[in-house]
Amino acid sequence: MKVKDHTSSLFARNILTFSIFASLIAAAPLARAQSSVSLYGLISVGLSYSSNAGGKPLYQMANGPQQPSRWGLKGQEDLGGGRSAIFDLENGFSITNGSAAQGGRLFGRQAWVGIADKNLGTITMGRQYDEMTKQLNWTESAVQFATYGAHVGDNDNIFDALRLQNSVRYESPVMAGLSFAGQYAFSNQAGAFSNNSAFSAGSTYVHGPFKVAVAMSQYNHPAAMDNSSGAVSDNYGFTSPFATSLGGSGVEKQRIFGVGAGYDFGIVQATLAYTNVLFDYMDTSGLRLQNAELSLTHNITPSLLVGAAYIYTTGKYSDSEKPHYNQVNLGIDYSLSRRTDVYLIGLYQRAGGAAQYAQIFSSTASTSNSETQVIAGIRTRF
Repeated sequence: MKVKDHTSSLFARNILTFSIFASLIAAAPLARAQSSVSLYGLISVGLSYSSNAGGKPLYQMANGPQQPSRWGLKGQEDLGGGRSAIFDLENGFSITNGSAAQGGRLFGRQAWVGIADKNLGTITMGRQYDEMTKQLNWTESAVQFATYGAHVGDNDNIFDALRLQNSVRYESPVMAGLSFAGQYAFSNQAGAFSNNSAFSAGSTYVHGPFKVAVAMSQYNHPAAMDNSSGAVSDNYGFTSPFATSLGGSGVEKQRIFGVGAGYDFGIVQATLAYTNVLFDYMDTSGLRLQNAELSLTHNITPSLLVGAAYIYTTGKYSDSEKPHYNQVNLGIDYSLSRRTDVYLIGLYQRAGGAAQYAQIFSSTASTSNSETQVIAGIRTRF
């Protein structure tokens, strides 16, 4: 009996050992799962001349004309089965004086974490770009080559003047060239679900040299004075003549729709963008703006790019005031290496109708109906 008990006990121990060993083998792919964290960044600085900044010519050193300066940490951890955990923390700063951008936030440009699945898509949560930026920023010459040459006041947010806080975002996998995304940003205010909330959606399709995208966003009572912790709190309309009504009231609701298309003809790359923006103000007045832009870029050599763009913005206030703007962007960009380039950009804007003053993005409003800006600078990435 004792021998038999000993044999049974030994057999049981062998079975347990084998089970543990098999479990370790099964878990081995997880133990070998890859993870990484990357430090990245961009520094851009230039010398700028503005013909009329508040009534005077302005010569200055400009921070981040060809993309704002930034540094960040991004990472991913392989969770197995085509799934990974991902994050991005991105800080904006001024290279001219070292100060933090985006209201002094540590990670004011981006701060999000999420799960990516190659079959199901990606879900992220935090402070993120909306779909007007994510889907359409490639259509704008200001992103391609033209520094501050954005649509007036970045009224359609293609130039990412604002981000959405408290946002949850879903992005689909790319299926036959097609992808789509949507997000919702919470007000985070008890009893006021819509006070400074936002939502956004968009889609992009790519087929060879052809690309087309569509997007929309809605901001409900953005930058609300009684809810600074909501979806939109900083940089809302900071260089925009449309952030308040003609009577000085703030925005109750902003709705944006946009579509863009591009085609690489080989000798020239062409993009066309159209956006429609509705502002509902708290004094019950309103404004509709429409932006149309055509931009052309050409690589004379692999290192030398030249670009030209024309932007027309027209609007109508509910009291029938009709502002409009014409803008021309010209630029040349030369790559010294894969990471460093130098650029020379010229911008001209002319206001008409009810728009009495020109105002190129990021600059003080002109005291006349026209403004010229010239920027020369350098950009390096790491």
